Amino acid sequence: MRRLLVLLVLIGAGVAAVATASAGSDDPSRPSYTIELDNAFGLTEGADVKVAGVRAGRVSGMRVDRRTKRALIDITIDSSGFGSLRTDAFCETRPQSLIGEYYVDCRPGTAAQRLKPGATLPVAQTASTIPLDLINNIMRRPYRERLAIILDELGAGVGGRSSDIREALARAVPALRETDQVLAILADQNTTLANLTRDADAVIGDLAANRTNVGRFVTETKQTAAASAERRQQIAESLQRLPAFLRELEPTMAKLGAATDAQTPALADLNQSAGQLATLLENLPEFADASRTGFKSLAELSRDGRPALRSARPTVDLLNQFSTNTPELANNLAIVLTDLGDRDRAVERDPRSPGGKGYTGMEALLQYVFDQTMAINAFDSNGYMLKVDLFLSECSDYQNLQSLKEKLKQDPQFYARCAAILGPHQPGITQPDPSFTGAQLVKEKSVAKSRDKTRAPDTQPKTPAAPPAASNGDAPSKKEIDKARRQAEKLHDQLEDTLGIDLPDLPATPALPPLPTVPSGAGSAGPDQLLDFLLAP
Repeated sequence: MRRLLVLLVLIGAGVAAVATASAGSDDPSRPSYTIELDNAFGLTEGADVKVAGVRAGRVSGMRVDRRTKRALIDITIDSSGFGSLRTDAFCETRPQSLIGEYYVDCRPGTAAQRLKPGATLPVAQTASTIPLDLINNIMRRPYRERLAIILDELGAGVGGRSSDIREALARAVPALRETDQVLAILADQNTTLANLTRDADAVIGDLAANRTNVGRFVTETKQTAAASAERRQQIAESLQRLPAFLRELEPTMAKLGAATDAQTPALADLNQSAGQLATLLENLPEFADASRTGFKSLAELSRDGRPALRSARPTVDLLNQFSTNTPELANNLAIVLTDLGDRDRAVERDPRSPGGKGYTGMEALLQYVFDQTMAINAFDSNGYMLKVDLFLSECSDYQNLQSLKEKLKQDPQFYARCAAILGPHQPGITQPDPSFTGAQLVKEKSVAKSRDKTRAPDTQPKTPAAPPAASNGDAPSKKEIDKARRQAEKLHDQLEDTLGIDLPDLPATPALPPLPTVPSGAGSAGPDQLLDFLLAP
């Protein structure tokens, strides 16, 4: 019974471990991969996994493929920003310390397609480092005897298998592969190496002549390295945040590239204006010399202006308080100014305006100021003349009839000195108003009649009223015209008495032609009588 209980506990622990591993592998933030290696010497579970030289994960499992006899190493990336391995990624084992610790170093690759989580990196994209202690073992017995036997029998064993030997050496010794890559790079850079060899003497000579600065550079480099070593933890954290920073920087760099392309026309125009800019820079010293007097005057003005600015601080504070409580006024002002600057709100089209759409409200205001300025100013090659004469005298004040009467009581000769009359006639004052039609008198007459109706009835007998004279529409009758003339004559006499001068007589009232008579028995006047009426002198 006890054995059965122990067996059940072990089975439950195994199931829990498998579930935990499965849950970890399904976590998208911690992707897992499998690396196929020829030799996994020195690797252990929990060993470091570095991506681009930065620790990004750990070795989570190790097993052997029974078919290919290769090691399958499971790795898990547990640092954010380092899980984007590409399909062309390359991983290899490297020694981490002198005591035999190894780690997995991966280069993420540059392919466009990402390596899917759980995928296997084939042996063609991996490499294994030959441990140094295994190389040193060939110097000890019995390994050296075994090596001698291998070398004696090597000729017979590898005969006719040159391609297999080449592949085995390429897989077994990464140093040979890397040496071939270095030689290929050197072959591509042979011209640069030749120039380096030729210029080495000159560089060494310059370094020897400047050995003091070179020594200082070495010393400062030592200090920089020491400071960097003290801050290695912060540097490591910065490197861990670098992938996320580069990922966020990518769209910004794309926009920067688009902005650079858009600036090409501006740079082309700047290139064309380079000559003028050079001329400006050449003339700038002379301009600076000429500006010294202006700066001196500005300094003197600033000394005098400081007290004024200090005294203006209370006013500025009041303006600030006023401006904080007037957002609606500012918005309304912005709406008005925007409307004044909108050419689509022009009242009428004008071919002289931009596009012929008409002038904006602001342009119309400025045009009015310009027209007024040109109306009162005259300027040509002979001289300048201001066509406005402002004066200030006793005659400058505005006078109406009441103020004129009071002024004449104090100075009877004031009217004779200050009267500005164009001609002897003043309509409505010294002669009847030609625009008078009598409608006002008719209105006053109707108002008077309405007032009479509200009064008590008169006990005296009334004589029958004469029939009203025939009127033509709104034209006044002869009685109304005579009444208006009597009022004008009365006003004329009052003005003569008030001013103490003789005014011209009122003109005679023109006689109207008599109305045509209608013959008895006829419905209307004849054509001859109508023509006589219309064409009467």
